[in-house]
Amino acid sequence: MTVADGRVGRGTRNREAIVDALLACYEAGALRPSVPEVAARAGVSARSVHNHFADVEALRAEVAQRQWQRFAPLIGSAATVDELVEQRATFYEAVTPVRRAALLSIHDSPAIARNLARLDRLLRRQLEATFPALTSDAHDALELVTSWDAWNRLRTAQGCSIARARRVVTDVVRNLTEGTVT
Repeated sequence: MTVADGRVGRGTRNREAIVDALLACYEAGALRPSVPEVAARAGVSARSVHNHFADVEALRAEVAQRQWQRFAPLIGSAATVDELVEQRATFYEAVTPVRRAALLSIHDSPAIARNLARLDRLLRRQLEATFPALTSDAHDALELVTSWDAWNRLRTAQGCSIARARRVVTDVVRNLTEGTVT
């Protein structure tokens, strides 16, 4: 290994550590951490953060890409209401800390806005594939009740446990889709 190879490897590790650190900040509830906070958590200097990412938007884009790679596979096909709700519950519980941070920056971050819109399209297509016989209005209602926003409300504002939130969403989805799935 040459010196240059070592520097490239260290640079890649530092870049990954910065992304990991920002995600860890979000998961710890720090939804708008400063560059020095992220750098400290990553074990690098603030200057290193600026060297690896041209601006905050570039760092946000990298975090969004990492989230997509980690969690998009949780949303697959669903044959039953129970499968759909279980997938959504697992997915929403996993992404909630980063989703909260993303919503604080959606209006000034094209990367975040694009990724959230892409996720919305994916989730809508999943509903349409799972319940093809429903009307557009019924799909709209399903999209509402199975959204992260509804899940977050159940979990935070209404204080539901994960199990109770699943039951509530399952009951509503069954009512909306009665007769179309098992």
